[in-house]
Amino acid sequence: MAQKQEENFLSVPACPFRRVSFGTAHCTISTDSHVSEVDPLTCLNCEVPRLIDVPRCRYLSLGTELKPYRGEGKLVTALACRALNIKLYHLKTCEECPLYSEVPSLADQIKQSADIAQIQVPLREELVEQIARDVKLDYGVRDEETPPLLPIRCWRFPEGHCRKMPVYTRHKASVILKYNDRNNELYKSAIKPALVELNLQPYRIDEEIASDEEMCRVCENVQESDYAIYSLDDWSSHSLFLIGIMYGIGRKTALIKNDSAQPVPLTDYVAHDIIHYSQVGELKEKVSNFFSAFLKPGNPET
Repeated sequence: MAQKQEENFLSVPACPFRRVSFGTAHCTISTDSHVSEVDPLTCLNCEVPRLIDVPRCRYLSLGTELKPYRGEGKLVTALACRALNIKLYHLKTCEECPLYSEVPSLADQIKQSADIAQIQVPLREELVEQIARDVKLDYGVRDEETPPLLPIRCWRFPEGHCRKMPVYTRHKASVILKYNDRNNELYKSAIKPALVELNLQPYRIDEEIASDEEMCRVCENVQESDYAIYSLDDWSSHSLFLIGIMYGIGRKTALIKNDSAQPVPLTDYVAHDIIHYSQVGELKEKVSNFFSAFLKPGNPET
């Protein structure tokens, strides 16, 4: 009695939608949401290889409704039209359709469509705006609502970053005004009342800037603030550097200058931000008018 020869399945047709992984074969167009593994008998009975062996319409969508084990159950080829968005029960519909657009290889068309498929993910408008702000910050650009904490290279510490970790405080205004009778009167009668009436938070740095420690304290507070005020009447060797920091990190800066005081260098470059005054009484109104231009009318936070 002749021994029955075991099937080697060499007659199974090649299929561009069959994939092998870890000793199993899978159908990549299976419509089964849980099982994609296929048996050689299943593939042997499948119509897809023969169906795509000839030119077909580019809008034809294929799927396999299958039972994967040893060819049991009826294998059905699922057909649909991507142009009409309808299920097809036979290819005669394609023959009569005015949208029929033939391609030499339907398999290549399906693969190409998968490669360029668009994924649409619903995004909240707030999330899109936040992403836009983050991108702007990465490139050193900010709008009026963005906390202006841009990283700057530390000039004091060798590692190049600030050890004090500045914390941004919305509407904080750093006032660099050293302690003396003239400046005390300016701050008490003009600068502080003007800032408070605008709902800003004044913070005065009144020590004389004589070393890196005082310079560092000014730099830290300016980074934490939205606004900065510096008196040109207290001009020193540190003034240019500190003013450069204020402008470099984008703070809204006011430079106050008594008309009777000695002139200082380079003021032509920042003339638009200099508040000139002769008497203490007029300084309050000028400070108020200067910073009012930066505040949005009707904003409850201002």
